[in-house]
Amino acid sequence: MAASSTVFRPLDFRTRLPSLDGIRALAVTMVFLDHFGGGSHGGLILRALDEIRKRGWAGVDIFFVLSGFLITGILYDTRNDSHFFSRFYARRSLRIFPVFYLVAVVLLALTPVFQYQWHWLHLTFLVYLGNLFGNRDFSLYTVVSGNHPAASIFLGHLWSLCVEEQFYLLWPLAVWAIRDRVRLLWTAATLSLLALLLRVAMCLHFAPEIAERWIIRTLPFRMDTLLIGAILALLLRGPAAISFQRACRWICLAASSSVLAIFILSPNYASPWLLTVGLTLIAIAAAGLIGSTVHSGTLEFRLFSPRLLRTLGKYSYGFYLFHVLYGFAWIKFFVFLTHKTHSLALAGLISLTTNFFVTFAASKLSYDLFEVRFLRFKTRFVYDSESIPKKDLVPDHALILN
Repeated sequence: MAASSTVFRPLDFRTRLPSLDGIRALAVTMVFLDHFGGGSHGGLILRALDEIRKRGWAGVDIFFVLSGFLITGILYDTRNDSHFFSRFYARRSLRIFPVFYLVAVVLLALTPVFQYQWHWLHLTFLVYLGNLFGNRDFSLYTVVSGNHPAASIFLGHLWSLCVEEQFYLLWPLAVWAIRDRVRLLWTAATLSLLALLLRVAMCLHFAPEIAERWIIRTLPFRMDTLLIGAILALLLRGPAAISFQRACRWICLAASSSVLAIFILSPNYASPWLLTVGLTLIAIAAAGLIGSTVHSGTLEFRLFSPRLLRTLGKYSYGFYLFHVLYGFAWIKFFVFLTHKTHSLALAGLISLTTNFFVTFAASKLSYDLFEVRFLRFKTRFVYDSESIPKKDLVPDHALILN
């Protein structure tokens, strides 16, 4: 296919796709509402909205697919880079580590004030292994305050960061070793099928509460969610990229319809249907959504590109990291407002809105005043492709990624 007719532009790591920030905004809002949007009472419409809200945990799956998509695109496009591993890991570290370890330092500094009861296994979260130990002992997902229970810290959401970091550690090795796009596609597909089979085996041999705990929060059982994003990135770099991108809308609709059927027919969070094929279908739906937004001429691109969504998406990492750390305090605030207003609906609206804007403000300040100082160091780890003038780039199907 002639380069002039391709939907996709040459490689340029200095530009972001605005629609992907919109998808980040959707994902983080879904997770936020899942954690704090409960308590709806009233008629059929409110109950239906609350049932939708309860599935907001799927926002994490959207993040996983998006991560697999972006990271695989970067890895594949730079697989011949002269410093493949060092540049990739340096750039990832500069984006992820500063605010993560800043939070750890701040919480440690607050320990004398709130008498936090740390366990030595909490240290495993600092090396992104906390999900493995937290699954064995769920109490590790909470740091109790000895004098102010409402100030206790919730670490339960950090399992997803652990899974992503473990993926970032291992997947570059596969991309570097295999290199060929088609072989890499088959590798990702085979590993995705393996993850599904592992989930089936887990559901057959363990009690639902044990199966759910390990399936949801560990990489071997969740790698297909990330790898389906990787498959999307590789397909959009092949000769049939345009045809596949046009099909993404229908893939999203078909997979979403199947997921909806599972939610209706088997609504339990620990449902074997949901924990097995359901997670795969959610990932496929997310991949279809992402694929349908990467072309600026689509309705989906315009839908996810408004400035408000792009702004929230820009700060979504910090928002996700901060939003539930002091979840117990926000619940206490909601109870306080309920007593004062004598209205669950009004108290919920005030607490939810306040929580959202406080979390957004914290994430924006963190990014603008702290994280950006580290992001500037990315210029010291420039990929070989970035040093080539745009006019000299050979047009291909590479997406604009950051």
